[in-house]
Amino acid sequence: MPTPHSRRSRRDGNLREAIGRADIAAEFLRRNRTYRAEHAQMQQRIADGAVAKNAAEAAFARRWGLSFRDGAG
Repeated sequence: MPTPHSRRSRRDGNLREAIGRADIAAEFLRRNRTYRAEHAQMQQRIADGAVAKNAAEAAFARRWGLSFRDGAG
């Protein structure tokens, strides 16, 4: 059953207030097959010793436009 416009707008507005841009971006990447495949490949290369962890993560972050706040996980 379609949601009436007024209920849909109210619900979407609450959603926008509840999550921010970073949350939306993280969810987009979580669902992106290419991102997940490249991340797995990077992790494997690190595990194999083919590339230094810091260098691989920095290159991966640049490629995907990732940035992290100080003190984040």
